[in-house]
Amino acid sequence: MYLSDLHKTSSAAFITIVLGFLNPSIASTENKFDGAFWQTADHFQTTGKIIPLEDDGIHDSANDSAMFALQRPMEAMGEFPRDSAGLINWVKALQDGHILPRSDISGDAPPLKPINLDILFSDTGPMPNVLFPHKQHTEWLACSNCHPALFKKEKGSTDIKMDDIFKGKFCGLCHGKIAFSPTKNCMRCHSVQQTKK
Repeated sequence: MYLSDLHKTSSAAFITIVLGFLNPSIASTENKFDGAFWQTADHFQTTGKIIPLEDDGIHDSANDSAMFALQRPMEAMGEFPRDSAGLINWVKALQDGHILPRSDISGDAPPLKPINLDILFSDTGPMPNVLFPHKQHTEWLACSNCHPALFKKEKGSTDIKMDDIFKGKFCGLCHGKIAFSPTKNCMRCHSVQQTKK
């Protein structure tokens, strides 16, 4: 499978495929976690560094398919736009036509209908508030990818902590492995200054 052929694969299938090739000690959110990957996240998607897959801390070097069946990140994503922190900007990559995810694995489902709904999380301690944009996520993913397994639909009913995200739970299931790392550009999420009371 080639990452540049994302237009031939559903978003859910792509995430399943990518996570399936991940190093089991990182992919599983149930394992004890040493934090090393999330502290560095120095792979092509997050830094542009060209690192052999067997050394990137993501792919399972014991899995021949992970090592040899996939196109190398530099070949697949070398032309993708990056943000101010040097991280691949997947939203812009989609907008610019570098990728075009399908709605399902067969390609028979109607196109996804993005939901333009922002949710403000204000329980962020001293950090700026988090504005979660549904639109950018639902251009890639159907609602069922996240609800209700990862997040309950009612705002505030899922207790999300940064420590859990760093351990690959909640937002961290994708961010740090596929999308930008939560340790590399805090302001991508913590984007709304708190108003003084």
